Amino acid sequence: MFERYTEKAIKVITYAQEEALFAKHPRLYPEHILLGIIREGSGIAARFLRASNFKIEVLREKINETIVIEQGEVVSPDMLTFSPAAKKVLQEAWDVAKSLRTNYINPEHLFLSLLKGNNTAIIKLLKSFDVDIDRIKSSVTRVVEHKAKNCLHPEDSSKSQSIVPRYFSFASIAEESELTQIINSAKDVLYNTSYEILGTEQILLAMLENKGLNISTLLESEGINLQNFSDKLESINSRSEEYFQNEIPFTPKAYFAINSAYEFAKELGSANLMPEHVLLGILREKNGLAYRVLKELGVDTDNLFRKVMKPIEKQKPETLTIIRLAREEARRLGHNVVGTEQVLLGIIGEGTGIGAKVLKDLGITLKDARIEVKKIIGSGNCRPEKETILTPRVKKLLEIAWEKAKKYKSQRIESEHLLLGITKERECMAMKALQNLGVDVLEIRQGILKAIEEKIQNKSVNVD
Repeated sequence: MFERYTEKAIKVITYAQEEALFAKHPRLYPEHILLGIIREGSGIAARFLRASNFKIEVLREKINETIVIEQGEVVSPDMLTFSPAAKKVLQEAWDVAKSLRTNYINPEHLFLSLLKGNNTAIIKLLKSFDVDIDRIKSSVTRVVEHKAKNCLHPEDSSKSQSIVPRYFSFASIAEESELTQIINSAKDVLYNTSYEILGTEQILLAMLENKGLNISTLLESEGINLQNFSDKLESINSRSEEYFQNEIPFTPKAYFAINSAYEFAKELGSANLMPEHVLLGILREKNGLAYRVLKELGVDTDNLFRKVMKPIEKQKPETLTIIRLAREEARRLGHNVVGTEQVLLGIIGEGTGIGAKVLKDLGITLKDARIEVKKIIGSGNCRPEKETILTPRVKKLLEIAWEKAKKYKSQRIESEHLLLGITKERECMAMKALQNLGVDVLEIRQGILKAIEEKIQNKSVNVD
């Protein structure tokens, strides 16, 4: 029943079970699913309910008043079953999802299923909190429909959460006038030094200089004044305390370039960060002084990017081939988002790596895997020319694969490292597909570790 449920929806059901057990109810009822939706918290329905001053503690009390344990009913954690009404909600959630052109079930679909038909108990419960049923139902439906148009993927949780900037500007978080005054003074102090990066010492100097502020008075009451702090500061010749050990101080633009380089390295199958990756990072970011100089020198940066990529692509790294195949699999199903399940199809489709061989030995074929993947995520309606992006789960998978490659002293990220990563991310769509195909984590890991051991032995024989 739960193969089409996203992680968030499964979490809702888990919370619902906990609520039923905590209340010592003999079965799981729709009311518990409502509690689960609110406890999970990140869904649209939960946010709308909170905006209606919905209090979970009061809801629990009301539910306990309405659900009465009949004489003779046994309450056991091992025997908790779904009531017929709860089963109907779970089944109809899929109908709701399909009607809204979504191929997986989210908390919002569970919520709309709770309001479907003649579920008078839930409707009566919500009305007791003065919730405008029609308004909240239409609002949730509208948001879900908007999401469906953007071809969301079950693993692409970043799109359903507030987007956190990759790097914040101080101005965006410091609006309080006294703090702004201190930072402006600190910048003046900085400009009179040979340093380019603001440090804690300049911030504290600025606090001491602005004598009208409460913080300055507090510091002086502790015997810290501008004179003794400045004298002590001058006696220290190094700024090493401002940095972590072995840390290189990057400007924000340099930080972005290095971060892009790291992402490139993983996607290109390298287990090491190379100068080529850093140049690719600078060119992809299209920002910073280096990029500006290149443009002012008349360099065709897009052409330079292709020239750097060409020798890397000629080497045909396994991971690069797998990611390319994964993108093709996503487009084939009408998606512009690449999830771990498409990476799995890429591993199988690549065909020659350890990952593909291990899966073949376990009886997994590309045809069967494609059928299972389609069952889980369904078909989308995104334009084929639209750029495909990697879900956060895939980025995490590449991170794990990088670590596995390092662990096994490999210069490259290969299919076995990606497959080990999939087994570590047990809630990912790829692992769900594999479990539906009848294989488990232990079988995959044993097969990979055995193949890696044989590979290492063969290498040592060839060296000898």
